[in-house]
Amino acid sequence: MRWLKSIWTILGSIAAGVMIGIYQPQLAEQLIPYGGLYLSFLKMCVIPIMVTAIVSSVGRLFMSTGSNKVLNKMLLVFIVGMLAVSVLGITAGLLGKPGEGISAGSKTVLGTIVLDNESSSADQADTASANGLMDFIFKLIPDNIFIALTQGNSLQILFFSVVVGIALGLLSVHTGEHFLSLVDLMFKVFQRIISWSMYVLPFGLLCIMAGQIASTGADLLLAMVKFIALAYTVALVLMIASGWIMAAKLKISFIQALKGLKETLIIAFGTQNSIATMPSALDSLRKQFKLDSDSVNLVVPLGVVLCRYSMVVVYSLGIIFIAQLYGVTLGLQDLFIIMAGAVLAAVAGAGTPGIVAIAMISLIADPLNLPSSTGIILLMAVNPIIDPILTTANIHLNSMAAVLIVDKAEDSQREAADYDPLPLGSSGTAS
Repeated sequence: MRWLKSIWTILGSIAAGVMIGIYQPQLAEQLIPYGGLYLSFLKMCVIPIMVTAIVSSVGRLFMSTGSNKVLNKMLLVFIVGMLAVSVLGITAGLLGKPGEGISAGSKTVLGTIVLDNESSSADQADTASANGLMDFIFKLIPDNIFIALTQGNSLQILFFSVVVGIALGLLSVHTGEHFLSLVDLMFKVFQRIISWSMYVLPFGLLCIMAGQIASTGADLLLAMVKFIALAYTVALVLMIASGWIMAAKLKISFIQALKGLKETLIIAFGTQNSIATMPSALDSLRKQFKLDSDSVNLVVPLGVVLCRYSMVVVYSLGIIFIAQLYGVTLGLQDLFIIMAGAVLAAVAGAGTPGIVAIAMISLIADPLNLPSSTGIILLMAVNPIIDPILTTANIHLNSMAAVLIVDKAEDSQREAADYDPLPLGSSGTAS
């Protein structure tokens, strides 16, 4: 049955899904529930994997001596990476001018979409205003972790896992290791379940792609063709750049770096869900690139939840599109607001559903006096088209960040061998 996990089988199923969505839209709509069922199964396993991976990694990080080094590198790479993505999105918008030169027919199509969805957009914009940066901080701590687990609130689950991991890391080595061994066992159990689900991946991707294509109208595609083309271009440029960076850091070829993540990138493109792709990314980084397991298990979940490079592209490119659509000239100060605002909005929207996340663009549009409701409607309408490539780029960039932050397994073991600290359990402190 290995042929079911073949790259050609997976690509063929995606192509078949696209063809069904175009030529058999009624059949595609009937397949949508099955695609949702497959995604639900993946998400069922992802949350336990995320919890066990972070608890184990943070615990061992705080037991070791190199915690400050990893945390500092993580902070630097995440911030610089998101700012760089924001700058690229702004630059692409200014050069490509997606909001200019739109034909009268295309403007009519866009106007119809805006009118049809205007009432719902106002509610989503209000929700986004309520989900500002301060609200993000206040909602970080769950009132009840079991409710957060039931609702799949990834941000609150992430916070809980980090706190538990830190507490374990500050216990004595002997006590903490017993619990961490159990956590590692649970991590491997759910990884095994995920590996079983890969045999059903072609069918799941076929259903998901068919539904996505059927829900997207051809008129919208033609009306926003410049914006869609720019989004794909930015995503491909980011993936090529991150691929070369990974190759240079790992001292391998660009093709090897690409092959190491091929299954992960295909899953990301087909499911359009970064969280669901995370187990495959963890597996590839550990097995294909030989990175230290504990550090990878910490960096990747944090990056996927907090560093949503895909949303930074949507915000930065989307604001430029809205400004050009309404003929608003942006100054240098406005561009700096967009650059910083795209990063802050992406972080503030961490853990929110996709629709609410897109509505977070109002946090940038309102200070610039741009009509956020129009942007929200059009971005939501075009999201099924650009989401596959942006999710793929998001996972690729988070993998690159892990490569920059985490050392290879043999390097980590060598550093640990060079350092022989006094066991914490012997006196309660390290000399």
